[in-house]
Amino acid sequence: MKVVFLTHVTPYKENIGGPSGHPYHLLLDRPKDVDVLIYSLNSNKLTESQIADVESKLHLKIKCITAKGCTDWILNYHLGFLRLFLKYPINYYRRLKQDIVDEIKALHPDVIWGYSQEFSGVLKQFRDFKRVHSLPDCYTLHWYRQLGTRYSLSNWKEYLRTIINYRKFYRMERDYDEGEKITYHLVGEKDCEFLKKIHPHLNVNFVRHPHYELADPQKEIHFSQPKIKLLFAGRYDFYCKETTDELIEYLIADVDALSKNYEITFLGKGWEQVVKNLQHVGYDAKHIAFAPNYIEEVIKHDIQINAITIGTGTKGKVLDALANGLLVVGTMLALENIAVEDEKSCIIADDAKQMIDVLKLIPQDVAKYETIAECGRTCVLKYHNLSTVSKNFFDLFK
Repeated sequence: MKVVFLTHVTPYKENIGGPSGHPYHLLLDRPKDVDVLIYSLNSNKLTESQIADVESKLHLKIKCITAKGCTDWILNYHLGFLRLFLKYPINYYRRLKQDIVDEIKALHPDVIWGYSQEFSGVLKQFRDFKRVHSLPDCYTLHWYRQLGTRYSLSNWKEYLRTIINYRKFYRMERDYDEGEKITYHLVGEKDCEFLKKIHPHLNVNFVRHPHYELADPQKEIHFSQPKIKLLFAGRYDFYCKETTDELIEYLIADVDALSKNYEITFLGKGWEQVVKNLQHVGYDAKHIAFAPNYIEEVIKHDIQINAITIGTGTKGKVLDALANGLLVVGTMLALENIAVEDEKSCIIADDAKQMIDVLKLIPQDVAKYETIAECGRTCVLKYHNLSTVSKNFFDLFK
């Protein structure tokens, strides 16, 4: 099967400047009869040596190209305010140059695969070909969820930005090509459901996100003593701020009950003040802004907290924790689209207060929660492994 892959970001073994890890690992363990040629805008700016390494590891060729857009002058002349008047998100208006379109058509590919929500316009340049469009999230769902948060409702500028983006992405997704020759691929079940509500006639498919960062799958899971090691992973930003702030307030209020059982690490940017506040009341807390080897740092811990308030698709850092044997305690949004079950292979909490209640219970029955962590690792390694996910994905091309 001959596949031409059109993408904003050049695939790479980890996320650099965008979601480059996901397509890389879909391609890494692809069926042997799938021959791929990549045309990339290289918006993540991989170097020539990095691109050569990807070509060698994935056994394919990459061509870096440019795309033109009727709205380029808005960006070139710093007229960003004019984006308010566009019907769709600005990157939707980019198109491949005609010579590139002709070159691709002359290859007579069996399938053209596009990666990016805003590539629907580009894929319309190839209406006569079978196409697979990886979104991979329904971005309208993201803006819909953000609209209901205190973060948006308490700030009129943020509220306005959310409304504007919701309308733009809604229009774009409503106008996706519904022809028989195009298939849509997402990594979220709720994303699929929401997209089908927007555009009921689309051929929408859910394929789990592959997991690819693994240290030691045979490591025995035993929580640390005398204090269990708790991890908050990821940037402190609006995706998690609302629930996390509530959780920190509860941690401070229950310092006497919890500080004797837990030491806390914050791995990511923006946590400086949070750490100071916890240290001030007596917690053993530290901050690591950047870890040269992320997974090696993660596996030093026992439990990961994921207090995500806004999100769609699958959260890579949650998969990383589960696959490497950490017990994940998180919100429903943190654990959606991952093949785990509450109280069996993870702990799903409705709110910050429930997370605190769980943290109080864990030291009383450590063995129970070590077993849940073991179950979580088994589920992710089974249902999110590269070969299974890649096969399921490339079955969409048939």
